[in-house]
Amino acid sequence: MWRATEPPTPPTPRRRPTALRRTLLTAALILGATAAGPAPATGAAASPGHRDIAAFDAVDPFIGTRLDTSQNKGNSAYGNTYPGATVPFGMVQSSPTTYRTSDGDQKGGYEYTADRIRGFGMTRLSGTGCEGRFSGFDFPVLPYTGALPSGALPTSPADRITDYYLGFDHADEKADPGYYSVDLAGGVRTELTATTRTAVSRFAFPANGGSTLLFDVAGSNNRVFGSEVKVDGNTVSGWVEAASVCDEGGRYRAYFSTTFDRPVRSHGTWQGSEVRPGTDSASGTTVKHGTGAYLVFDRGARVTARTGLSYVGVEGAARNAAAETRGRSFDAVRAQAARVWRDALGTVRVDGGTRDQRVTFYTALYHALLHPNVFDDVSGEYRGYDGTVHRVRPGRHHYVTYAGWDIYRSQAQLVALLFPQVGSDINQSLTDMARQTGTWPNWPPLNQSQQKMSGDSLQSVVASIDAFGGTDYDRHAALESMRSTQTLPADTSLRRHAYQYATVGFVENRKGDSATSKTLEYAVDDFGIAQLAKRLGDTETYDRFMVRAQSWQNLFDDVSGHIRPRDRAGFDRGFDLGERGNQFEQATGYQYGWMVPHNVGALVEKRGGVEAALRDLDEHTRELDAGVYGTKGAYLSNQPSFTMPFVYHWLGRPDRTGEVLRRAVDEMYGTSPSGLPGNDDLGSLSSWYVWANIGLFPAVPGTADLAVSSPVFERVVLDSADSRRRITLDAPGAARAHHVAALRVDGRATTRSWLPSEFAREGGRLTFRMAARPGAWGTGARDVPPSYTDGTDARNNVGTTPDGHGGLGSLDLSDNSLSRERLAQAGAAPGARLPLGDTGIEFVWPDAGPGEPDNWIPHGQRVPLGGRPATGISFLGLATNGPAQGSAVVEYTDGSTQTVPVGFTDWTPGTTYQFGNEPLVTTTGRNRAAGGSDTAQTKVFGTRPVALDPAKRVAAVVLPTGTDRGVMHVFDVALTDRPLPGAGRDGRTG
Repeated sequence: MWRATEPPTPPTPRRRPTALRRTLLTAALILGATAAGPAPATGAAASPGHRDIAAFDAVDPFIGTRLDTSQNKGNSAYGNTYPGATVPFGMVQSSPTTYRTSDGDQKGGYEYTADRIRGFGMTRLSGTGCEGRFSGFDFPVLPYTGALPSGALPTSPADRITDYYLGFDHADEKADPGYYSVDLAGGVRTELTATTRTAVSRFAFPANGGSTLLFDVAGSNNRVFGSEVKVDGNTVSGWVEAASVCDEGGRYRAYFSTTFDRPVRSHGTWQGSEVRPGTDSASGTTVKHGTGAYLVFDRGARVTARTGLSYVGVEGAARNAAAETRGRSFDAVRAQAARVWRDALGTVRVDGGTRDQRVTFYTALYHALLHPNVFDDVSGEYRGYDGTVHRVRPGRHHYVTYAGWDIYRSQAQLVALLFPQVGSDINQSLTDMARQTGTWPNWPPLNQSQQKMSGDSLQSVVASIDAFGGTDYDRHAALESMRSTQTLPADTSLRRHAYQYATVGFVENRKGDSATSKTLEYAVDDFGIAQLAKRLGDTETYDRFMVRAQSWQNLFDDVSGHIRPRDRAGFDRGFDLGERGNQFEQATGYQYGWMVPHNVGALVEKRGGVEAALRDLDEHTRELDAGVYGTKGAYLSNQPSFTMPFVYHWLGRPDRTGEVLRRAVDEMYGTSPSGLPGNDDLGSLSSWYVWANIGLFPAVPGTADLAVSSPVFERVVLDSADSRRRITLDAPGAARAHHVAALRVDGRATTRSWLPSEFAREGGRLTFRMAARPGAWGTGARDVPPSYTDGTDARNNVGTTPDGHGGLGSLDLSDNSLSRERLAQAGAAPGARLPLGDTGIEFVWPDAGPGEPDNWIPHGQRVPLGGRPATGISFLGLATNGPAQGSAVVEYTDGSTQTVPVGFTDWTPGTTYQFGNEPLVTTTGRNRAAGGSDTAQTKVFGTRPVALDPAKRVAAVVLPTGTDRGVMHVFDVALTDRPLPGAGRDGRTG
């Protein structure tokens, strides 16, 4: 194992010729390539035949840099990428940032229509939203060729920073992976390259002007809260404290140290409005651009600057630069960055495709590997989320900056597949984050705990990486942190409305705040927790979180046939699902209506079956990038739609998945600067594009199940770094024939349209026979991917709590619950039997512990009843915000059914009981989540028994799929074999 402070040592050659290269690759990525690198990747060189451009040469970093103002979809049609220099997962992103003089628009990043450069900063986030407040752009440097009257800048940048912005023309720019150059209007040629933690920049000044470099230390994109700069001979160093992403959340402090290969002839600083020639230091507080230094070199000098970055201290920044670049020229660093990128891009090798397809594909792969980022110095030290300095184990690295809501859908899986060691380090980094913060932030930039978007998606990220084989981390600690933070009372959870979701199983629409999509996202998160628990053999945690993974079913309205907003009184059927409103995060109800990736089969059944779902999905995909305003169409340039095309697999139509993917690739993406249709969000959009082209997709987050579709390329080889895993897809004729006619997996024919997780972990070969028209492949009922149904039929509401611990449950969405002590006094202790008069019905009060589900909120759960003959059936329960009624279905062992009515009176009824309900348990005083109790009298009812066919045996009862109003709660179901008064059966048979 190579160490973070040492160059990599070549290991013993292994079975594959790529193994040595891959091991060196990961070392080079993290070390900043202090040693001579390996030979270029085999797949990186152009070869005759299908491939007319090599992977490295195909990358165009300018794709995604232009805002397409012709589109109005909800989010901007702006990739928000940058053309600057970095290496895969690098700490440093050395890049220009722009300014448009016509309207003063700077976007906070690099925007292609701008005409001036406002500096070359050291840090950037690729593809975020929050336009103009992207964060980063720390320590921008500006070349200046103007006069220095009396040795001073003519104006302080704090007063008029725009005086120092630099004109440029795109014709004078060049960008490759790891390199950027531009000839500026002032005559300065600027070149940028990078190692992992160091920016190496070369400035060639003209002979007929000045040669000054400005270090705008307080020039970060967002608000600054303090800064300092010092000049010491040929070294300038300092720090800045700035606001995080979207100019909100926490503050981070970054440090830099720069040395030069040419002597500094004079220097000065500025502090606020004061320019101070000859001074060695300056400091500031909150004034933007208020602190900086300027350094003067010989006229016409060609200056190379080596700038180390650290989040620990200036000394760490200096060590980083020395370790990664000492004794190496700019050109040597650039060449090594190129070698690293050739190897990284060589983990995916494709044959076939047009030149434009290859450019778009490899640029997407490039963008997918920019985040997350190494955060530890070459010493192994990093500053944690708790503000203290930690040290990673030798050979390991701490990664930061995660867009949880964005990356859990496909990017985490791509990184884990191509770089399993990086995947394990990511999982350990997230586990350490949880340990240091005591919880799970969902969008933590750098070492800042920050919440953005819906969901708790980093738990799903960990589960997915683990499923793909990234298991070299403290798995049990990760699971325990997830379990403890998300267990009631959930007071250490950062999920908004976590208490309501964990007790009742959904977030009601009265909360606003994207309440409906939060429930869907939390269900996906809990599915991931459950899958990790299952792999670790923790059955109790698996069972608990699989119940919660099915919470989406609480939001399915069987009347309208859609997932829709719901509150304590019932479903909001007046909500326009073609809008996002305040219920869906950056998407419409129609778009989120397909987002149940772990149980698509149940979703299809609830939507009316395969034919009905197929009609709906065909209508939904008529428009692939429709936005969020009054539309039934998809929105594939934003994350909630990412898994939608693969629903066709569960409908037995993988051919239509392929058609939608090819349409998206052709219609939405391109090779121009506006070729990314939306915010890339740290590479998530680009990752989706990579998967869409190779014929595989991780359609079930939390697992490594892969949906198989038609590849765009005739051959794809996925060659994992530091691993013997290789996946090869051969699809001769894919350029002309777009449908899969037959498939062999490692030589064995299969009609299944998916691959199990073991394939993703171990690798293998897929051999396709392609056809011009759809055939029978993948269309059988047994060909569809799995749906994970565990937990569907379990009790799903925690309605009882111990006195003094009302935060462990809620029945009514108003934070009220039944007292366990008062229930016991009334005869309803756990496991107690409750007879319903002389009917022969005897209920059993649920034997659930505190904080465990003890009743069903019905959504069609199936309750087994033992296959015994019975004359009648009754239900034990109540309604909150009721009354509530619906229809249950009794299933007989002979396959016939009988529909029976179920109705419950509200739990605080006074003396008025409906539906023939008989109160069986009466208590006074409901527990409150905030503590204490009220004085309300509550009742639990038994329903009037409904007659059944005594000649048949009862297999089960399916609870109502919905109710007319309120929220129904069923604690138990019981049968009787005694004769019932009255004639006939009160229900319908089938």
